Amino acid sequence: MSAPNAGRQSPEPERQTSAQVGPPESGQIDAAPSKEHAQEKSEDAKENVLSSNPEGPLEGAAHQKISKDGRGDS
Repeated sequence: MSAPNAGRQSPEPERQTSAQVGPPESGQIDAAPSKEHAQEKSEDAKENVLSSNPEGPLEGAAHQKISKDGRGDS
């Protein structure tokens, strides 16, 4: 083996296990969803999940601190 990192190179064919020598698995890959399905999911996400400018986790506290009611004046 002539690779600079010998541990990273595949073993010689005569030293490979049957799993390494055999043909790759012919498992079926799931097909991509149809365009109609993708469009439905996209529209659903736009309506129910995404917002154009979501409120930050501390935005309410910041507004309360700078409002007249939240200043703590007694």
